[in-house]
Amino acid sequence: MVSDLSTFDYLFLKFRSLHVKLEDVVKEYYPHLCKENMLAGVRQNRFPFSCFRMDDSQKGTLFVDIRELAGVIDDIHRKQYTIFQNRTQKAIQQLN
Repeated sequence: MVSDLSTFDYLFLKFRSLHVKLEDVVKEYYPHLCKENMLAGVRQNRFPFSCFRMDDSQKGTLFVDIRELAGVIDDIHRKQYTIFQNRTQKAIQQLN
């Protein structure tokens, strides 16, 4: 049996929630960022997805919606795959 799982499905299986702590996303996809740089990135809107708090406290935990994260990952993959295909085609044409 073959099932087609989407990026959203994989993220949901991994994190087991629709709203994931930003810290968990950063640990997985941005391991080079320390907490200070993560918070600076949020303040300056440098992440390609939105971050939110469940309450109005500045010290509240930041969350990410995995549907939005899945869309961002898919977009990045699509763009990089297109670049890879173009470069591969150019390399093959140069060999011929």
